[in-house]
Amino acid sequence: MKQVISQVAITCVAFLLSFSVMASYDEAKAQVDASIKDMIAVVDKYHDQQNPNEDELTKDIAAIVDRDVDFTYISSWVMGKYYRQATEEQRAKFAVVFKQTLIKTYAKSLVGFDIKEYSISPPASPSPEDDKQIVTVDVTSGDGTVYTLVNYMVKTDEHWKLVNVIMNGINFRITFKNQFSDLMQRNSYDVGKVVDAWQSQINPPATQG
Repeated sequence: MKQVISQVAITCVAFLLSFSVMASYDEAKAQVDASIKDMIAVVDKYHDQQNPNEDELTKDIAAIVDRDVDFTYISSWVMGKYYRQATEEQRAKFAVVFKQTLIKTYAKSLVGFDIKEYSISPPASPSPEDDKQIVTVDVTSGDGTVYTLVNYMVKTDEHWKLVNVIMNGINFRITFKNQFSDLMQRNSYDVGKVVDAWQSQINPPATQG
């Protein structure tokens, strides 16, 4: 009898853990779905405009990105081993600069991108950590090309946020990390110079004519 009770208890615990994992995945999935829908709304808003208002476009993209992306987490990861030698001011400044990088990248690429449809794939296996989930999305463009986006989501302060994306095998976080490392080598391993150099690439100084 005790053995039967024990087996029932184990089964119940396993069921509850499984339910918890699926609930966490469903939350992350819902957040990714909401982000995509909001991005599509922005694309539709500006898609037919030959010269869209850059300030308005940036503002619309920033509203979504601010809500759904963990810039502090990603920027610290991009800095990698150099994060420890950076001052608090340099870390904070790079987080802001990196945020501008993503916003401008989204703004430039999304307007010319025609999203025909998208689908979210079921997870290959449960995540071992409830607060970390992977949500895979297949996006089909107007010309029929399919892009696979693997979204790495982390739950912080009761909200799911994006911390990395892999698109068709290209790991964006690693790509940015390699760029930061390359700039470190070319700037005598001076973090301050690298942050300034990165910022100048995003916001180049106006040329005098």
